Amino acid sequence: MRVTSSTVGVNTTDFLADPLGPATVAGALVQQPGEGRLLWAAYTTAHDVDIPGVTSTLACDETPDLIVWGPARDCLAHRYVRDSSPGRRRLWTLTPQRLALHTEVAAPLPEPSQGASLLAKVAKLGRELAEKVNETRLRFGANVEDEPVALPTLEPLAEIPRSRIAGFEVAHRGDTPVLRLRLVDRSGIDFLVGMTDRDECEYAVGLANGEPSLRPGARAEWVAKLAEKSRKLAERLVRPGEQVLLAGTNNHGYVGVQLGRELRVPHAPLGVMPALNLTKLRWPRPAPTSQNPNGWLDDPTIAFWVQADHAGRDAVALADMLAHTRGVARLVLTRARLALVAATKLLATPPDPGPPMTSVLELPATRIRAVAAEYAGHSLPPKPLLRLDFTDGSTLRLRDPIAARQAALIGR
Repeated sequence: MRVTSSTVGVNTTDFLADPLGPATVAGALVQQPGEGRLLWAAYTTAHDVDIPGVTSTLACDETPDLIVWGPARDCLAHRYVRDSSPGRRRLWTLTPQRLALHTEVAAPLPEPSQGASLLAKVAKLGRELAEKVNETRLRFGANVEDEPVALPTLEPLAEIPRSRIAGFEVAHRGDTPVLRLRLVDRSGIDFLVGMTDRDECEYAVGLANGEPSLRPGARAEWVAKLAEKSRKLAERLVRPGEQVLLAGTNNHGYVGVQLGRELRVPHAPLGVMPALNLTKLRWPRPAPTSQNPNGWLDDPTIAFWVQADHAGRDAVALADMLAHTRGVARLVLTRARLALVAATKLLATPPDPGPPMTSVLELPATRIRAVAAEYAGHSLPPKPLLRLDFTDGSTLRLRDPIAARQAALIGR
């Protein structure tokens, strides 16, 4: 049963239908001797051409993930993509040695009939029963309820040696910023890959040049209006007269916690939690790769990440409540406090009479040392994160483009 798709809205963030991030997938594919570290990786499906004499095969209703350009047919850029099968997902991976291109392997055809033997009948019955079970489970894109997010199967298609790459830069096609790859024959490839803001493209160029994969960002114009609308709506969630600085969304995803040397993915609350009216959780499970350093950045099921040295830290208290409420409690920061706000009816024993919204956790604003928006990781497009640093040394990150945009505006 397919139920959802990736969503970023005024009140909701949901990446559960996304595939495993490209950098994590690429890390398992490009491991040649002398390869060097992964710089960036990106998925593409559709491409367009800007080459004299070459006809575009892009459908009218498709948006390209990349545009191949050059002076003439059979230029270097054209050679690298002309044999790509349309419709299949492809993975581009940049290392210090090359830009590798892999393509998704087509699903296997159904097995031929095995006749009417008893063994064949038993096998057929087993497949039918498995299909019945699968029909009752929710599907989020290719991700399935109660199953870990899986690595896709890909095979190598082409590669561009670093010796043929002249450089990377931020360019524009009309008003749209792109990551431009220039080749030595004056052809090239413009990568859009879901990036809509110059900040994102500058981050990608930094990765290509080997700069650290962490930097302030998230100006992203595409969420500007949503961010302001979300902040204004959040004023209804707080006390009269409180000034809302930023407001997170209802964020569908697990919490991960690095607690000293212990990695908790997904995190289960360590403290005593209030009884809540919640239905059975029906999300996919985190990918096994989320146990790796920074693996959570590419896992679509993980929405929050906490780092702390022990369980008594402020970020861990927030992690407990976020995990307990499954992301339906919204984080709201005012000049006076940081609160997790949820519908009062979520409480198993709500006050009567009671307000429609209730703070399930509050911290004084003085406990927050810094609020920032940042990009992190090696996947393109980068997803903006909101980062909260607490005075006790703990940190909470939210994969929330709306809240990150608001944080980027604080102090301007």
